[in-house]
Amino acid sequence: MNAAPLILYLVKEGRETRLGEGSPREFLYGYPELLSAGCNVQLLVDAEVGFERGLNKAKGLINAVLHLLCGIPGWGLIQLWRHRHRFDAADLVFVGTNTLGLGLGVLHRFGLLRARVMFIAMGLIEPSTPARWRRAYRWALRDVHVLSLAQHDAKILGAALGRPVDYLPFGVDSDFWQVATKDVGNYVLSIGNDRHRDYDTLLRAWRPEFPLLRIVTRLPVSASAANVEIIHGDWHRQSLSDTEVRTLMQQASFIVLPIRKTVQPSGQSAALQAMACGKTVLITDFPGLWNRDLMRDGATCVFAGAPGDVEGLTAAVAAICSEPERRGAIGAAARKVIESELNAQRMAERLLTHMETALGRSLVSGG
Repeated sequence: MNAAPLILYLVKEGRETRLGEGSPREFLYGYPELLSAGCNVQLLVDAEVGFERGLNKAKGLINAVLHLLCGIPGWGLIQLWRHRHRFDAADLVFVGTNTLGLGLGVLHRFGLLRARVMFIAMGLIEPSTPARWRRAYRWALRDVHVLSLAQHDAKILGAALGRPVDYLPFGVDSDFWQVATKDVGNYVLSIGNDRHRDYDTLLRAWRPEFPLLRIVTRLPVSASAANVEIIHGDWHRQSLSDTEVRTLMQQASFIVLPIRKTVQPSGQSAALQAMACGKTVLITDFPGLWNRDLMRDGATCVFAGAPGDVEGLTAAVAAICSEPERRGAIGAAARKVIESELNAQRMAERLLTHMETALGRSLVSGG
């Protein structure tokens, strides 16, 4: 009987806490599902390979200089090199952050890493990305199996790397993010911390006659309007728990996600979590919208104008506020899309196929 290959998941510190009961599992990218399926998978936290929070001046300078030159953080690369023995037993190392993916790619190129590397690239290439960085990424990732969580981003990455990049549909934990049985509250929710959130446009679009708008973010946002409330929330610091975020989504009338012009899938997790809760999501029609086959305007979500379109966002909010039955129908259709396609189990199944293709063999013992 053939021994199953060892798949090593290298994750940022804090992700491992999502293995407990009552936590959503989507940000472990299929690890719990592959473990349940009998695959030989292990979890390795980045702190175990020397990654630190709050670098001192010397380490920070090393990080910054190499990053300026080629877009690869220097101290992170050094730490991966120092701890490369931690990967000796692995057949494939899976990572979901740019620093780890690029660093492992460099080690592989220099023959210092035996294992194959699979990397979900997020926010790696933007129109403003310097040409020297693009060349460095193309070199570092030559032998890395790169995946993208958005259709358009996969094309952008493929052009930069000079080869096709596979699209992996992101899916949320539909067992955790569920439709509530309680009555909803009379407020609208906007949530998210990434730099592509456009809360300025949202605040300018919000009218006095609209319901209470609750914005959950750690970004520097302030508002003086009586019908706007800012709630400071941070996933990494857990100032709001997953359960509290779920309750905010379940009790909202609908969700609104204002996004700047970007090719990255900004708002993806929040949108899909809200859709799993049976909510209508109003979202900017931006280039990086991750899946235009399943995110369909007026059917499974609502496009709220182009990036920066204050009037378009105002009109979309006004319309959906006045149509509770339409909100209910779109929310119900959104939940069905999550159940059939954009859930954590389906993501794990697709990822398993990619891994077996990369290794040329089954991940299950005896396969």
